[in-house]
Amino acid sequence: MSYVSINTKKRALIIMISCIVVLCLLLLRLGYIQVVKAEYYSQRAYNQQTRSKSVESKRGTIYDTTGERILAQSISTNIVTAVPNSVPKEKKEEIANTFSQILGKDKDTILQNLQKNVSSVTIATKVDEEKAKELLKYINENEITGISVDEDMLRIYPYGTLLAHVLGFVGTDNQGLNGIEAYYDKDLSGTPGKIVASFDGSGRETPFTQEQYIAAENGKDIVLTVDATIQSIIEKYLSKAVEENIAEYGSIVIMRPSTGEVLAMANYPTFDPNDPFTPNTEELKANWDSMDSAAKSDALNMMWRNKAISDTQEPGSTFKLITATAALEENIVNIDDKTFYCSGSMDIGKWNIKCWRYYNPHGSESLREGIMNSCNPVFMQVSQRMGISTFMKYIRAFNLDSKTGIDLPGETGGIMHDESTMTDVDLATSSFGQTIQITSLQTAVNYCAVANGGYLVEPYIVREIKSGAGNYDEQIESKVLKQIMSEQTASDIMNALVDTVNIGTGKSAKISDYQIAGKTATGENGRGDNTKYLAGFVGIAPANNPEVVVVMNLYNPVGPSGHGGATICGPVVGSIIDEVLKYMDVQTDYTIKESESNEIVIPNIVGKTFQEAQQIASESGFNLITSSEFGNDTIITNQVPKNGASLVSGSSIMVYKAEDQVQKVQVPDVRNMNTEQATYAFRVAGLNVRIEGTGFVLTQDVTPYEEIEKGSIVTIKCVDDLSELP
Repeated sequence: MSYVSINTKKRALIIMISCIVVLCLLLLRLGYIQVVKAEYYSQRAYNQQTRSKSVESKRGTIYDTTGERILAQSISTNIVTAVPNSVPKEKKEEIANTFSQILGKDKDTILQNLQKNVSSVTIATKVDEEKAKELLKYINENEITGISVDEDMLRIYPYGTLLAHVLGFVGTDNQGLNGIEAYYDKDLSGTPGKIVASFDGSGRETPFTQEQYIAAENGKDIVLTVDATIQSIIEKYLSKAVEENIAEYGSIVIMRPSTGEVLAMANYPTFDPNDPFTPNTEELKANWDSMDSAAKSDALNMMWRNKAISDTQEPGSTFKLITATAALEENIVNIDDKTFYCSGSMDIGKWNIKCWRYYNPHGSESLREGIMNSCNPVFMQVSQRMGISTFMKYIRAFNLDSKTGIDLPGETGGIMHDESTMTDVDLATSSFGQTIQITSLQTAVNYCAVANGGYLVEPYIVREIKSGAGNYDEQIESKVLKQIMSEQTASDIMNALVDTVNIGTGKSAKISDYQIAGKTATGENGRGDNTKYLAGFVGIAPANNPEVVVVMNLYNPVGPSGHGGATICGPVVGSIIDEVLKYMDVQTDYTIKESESNEIVIPNIVGKTFQEAQQIASESGFNLITSSEFGNDTIITNQVPKNGASLVSGSSIMVYKAEDQVQKVQVPDVRNMNTEQATYAFRVAGLNVRIEGTGFVLTQDVTPYEEIEKGSIVTIKCVDDLSELP
């Protein structure tokens, strides 16, 4: 009988106890995993065994105010994705080659994606239907696993550059990155869906499993206050004005003064939201490849920037509205009291501050005449009478030290002086719109208050948000923030603004069919050699029942027409108002329309013989011009201008026969010429002219040196004395 030592027994006991302890620990761990952490590990197992593909929701459509014109929409396209481990290894080279041919993409890039050790990879996005069908046919015929072609969404902007800075655009993930797209992204984007499938440990889709489909919830539609037609009108005029006057940029805002609705908002240069990462100017395109990534990013952000709401400038004389309001509301002066005097300049502290017409002082003036003449000394004298505290009270009343509250991203508030450190010089310069800064939108809101009888309205650009089958989810109502001037003050200032257009510095904006109230501006940004001017004009029309407030600003114009707001902005605003109000079917203001016109309607001579055409034209007071020989029996096949237009007697009609080529001529630059010189220049060029006003040419509606059809009509706007415009 063998003897077991006590030490051996101890060791056996220790081993047995250790095993029991380990077993208990394992049981505890197992219980912890299966009970306490059951949900956690179940989810991990599910995540490892399943993969989901996102099903993109359809982004909401953006409409103009009519609810019919689509400004932004999402259309179906396709996305190609792959699970690399599920794609047959022996076929990857062939697949890459075929996909490269169908998609027009680099074969090596596709192959690299198929060889990645990842759960899922995107091969191509925004694939059109024809290519998607080709891919699916190849996949099915060759029984290829691991590659899917699924529906995707592509955001498009049917009108291209129209309203680009307001609409913004989306990124590759269809998330709003700017403008309305960003501000209302939550409403527009909806909720993505997904497709869930099971996979084995090697990443291959398991057979006999059913995919789970969770439907996407589409985004809501948005209806703007902007009218696409009005927008196209202002963009047409703005691009022409910026290019002709060689300005850095320009902005126009049109608002309905009674409600605060933004009917149009434009900046130029603009960009195409369908292709937002492409440089928008020739200069930028030329320098693009030499720029580093930071410089490119800055340039793109500047290109996308909605300058009408994001850039502040010293506004110049349009700001005199605030000073005039304060003077009348505080009973400092009556509008027609001749208690001011312009000697051409004023000494304020150590500064001598000039009137724009320092070379021919205005002399004794009332506040009305100060507005009409845009006389700086009048407003400096007004500001001296009211003092800093009262002046700043009205700065706050107009909310000029804050944002307007428009429903767009990137808005900037005005930059005002700090009342506690403000000096008499600051007060004097601020009174006529210098040394302070505001946006074009703020100027529009200021003038809406005058036009609507004294109420500050909050501007807005989205009118309705619709969900489901066109049901209204939310209708945005206009918001009156407060009354900032009495009805009498608003009426007095409106009357002065009417006089400004009729006989004052704003007469360049005068049109025959509507009475416009308006104000000129020439702001100075920077000083000395660094000075850059802001040419501006505000128009309100019709003056007796305002439907629109139009604000136009051109920054740093350096063209031959100078930098005065009256000269280069006034005529444009007048033309915009005329075209916009007629589009809106606003009744013309016959009290100011000329009762008689010396223009004659052009007859229709197409289809007539040359002899018949000559007789008809002669009886109507027109001459015929040709580019080739015509016999008496030659049939006229085309005429310029077309019948229905009207011209003064003695104008010419260009006629063509079937074999003639259309003749084009270069438009002469007649700006600053008198009407006789301009008329002669156009007739030498073979063009007809329509003259609005008398005296010297301010603007012409066709850009100088542009080539147009011979016989076409060019309209010029004239004023009696260019030196009388600021």
